[in-house]
Amino acid sequence: MKKPSAKLLKMSLFLALLALALSACGGKDDKGGASPSASPSASASESPSASPSASASESPSASPSASAEASEPAQAVPAGYKLFEDKVHGTTIQYPEDWTLQEGVIGIAVFLAPPEDANDPFSENINFIVEDLGGQSVSAKDYLELTKQQLGQLIQDFTLVDEEVDTEEGSDAAYMAYTGKQGDLELTWMQTVEIHEGKAYIITFTATRDSFDKYIEQVAEIADSWTIN
Repeated sequence: MKKPSAKLLKMSLFLALLALALSACGGKDDKGGASPSASPSASASESPSASPSASASESPSASPSASAEASEPAQAVPAGYKLFEDKVHGTTIQYPEDWTLQEGVIGIAVFLAPPEDANDPFSENINFIVEDLGGQSVSAKDYLELTKQQLGQLIQDFTLVDEEVDTEEGSDAAYMAYTGKQGDLELTWMQTVEIHEGKAYIITFTATRDSFDKYIEQVAEIADSWTIN
């Protein structure tokens, strides 16, 4: 597995959160679905973001008035990409036009890579979550520690591969990579979190171990495009 670089970590959340500061998980059942990611503010059975049962078979529940693919994007979108706009949180994300958008599964949105072939058993995916911490005093390091405790219950053979806490002055962010199994699939996860003004901003990338390196650069581009108004 190629270790995500510090550059990728900063591209994902730190640049997006800098813009904010200046301006103010699964597995799947068939050909889609997002993998679970844990939340420190609720138990695995209570939190939608911690539930391993979320899958592509679930119907998106978001209202068109809340979020949708922007028909008239206010920002330039590269050729071959689409713009997703979430008006609830005031965020936008650019994603490849051959990827599939899912709402109402985990967090703001999940973006799934296209099948590699007719026998591809898993869609690599990246999901974005904004979690209100409800006034709790939680650092990014604390958040990851609590997340690891929950993931150990959610993911078979959960193994922490790497973790890092950003030590730059004024930053409260952290990263971890871990592996595990869901059914017969051996998966790898990469997760970043930044705490800002009482909210946790989380990005999680999930891939089969053999496909992780194939998608890491494309996932970095998607993560880097996340803007918060």
